[in-house]
Amino acid sequence: MKNTIQEQAINLIEYKTSLLKKISLAVIGLCFVSIGIFFFFEYKKGSFTNIETFQIFIQSFGWFGPFSLTLFQCVKVFYAIIPGTLGYIVGPSIFNPIIGFLCNYIGICSGSFLAFWLARSFGISFVKQIFSEKQYQRLIKKMEKRHKSYALFLWFGILIPISPDDLLCYFSGLTDMKFKKFALIILTSKPWTILAYCLIFGKIF
Repeated sequence: MKNTIQEQAINLIEYKTSLLKKISLAVIGLCFVSIGIFFFFEYKKGSFTNIETFQIFIQSFGWFGPFSLTLFQCVKVFYAIIPGTLGYIVGPSIFNPIIGFLCNYIGICSGSFLAFWLARSFGISFVKQIFSEKQYQRLIKKMEKRHKSYALFLWFGILIPISPDDLLCYFSGLTDMKFKKFALIILTSKPWTILAYCLIFGKIF
């Protein structure tokens, strides 16, 4: 009798966990599609074409400009066609180097954590919906050579502006790396590139 009750309890917990996961996926999917549609129309309008058009896009939010830039840098992790460097440049040019840095840093770190969590929660199939098979296999080959020093490789990969940092964040979620270690790598490697952009372009503009 006790075993039956325990089995029923376990089955109920598993069902609730599975249901919660499905609901979470549905909500994330809905948000993903909604933001994607919004970005698509803005992309077609040319809002992300160059610095000037992106400045107009961010300034159109008025007082919510800093929040919109932070959110943009966070959710950009879903959309590879939108260059994150636009935010690096526009942030300090519209506001000031400090606010521009904070918006970019908070947004990009949050987006990196989100990418890690999504990959950890929904697996390889989810990641392959965002990136091409070619991109994924290319990173796998690199990992085969550097699997013993992946943490160091990730730190420098996030630090270098031209590296596929979004893909690295998703891929890290598929490994056995703990979130605390991943978060430490992101928080310590990301600020330097952002700071350089903010100081340089903050003075230029």
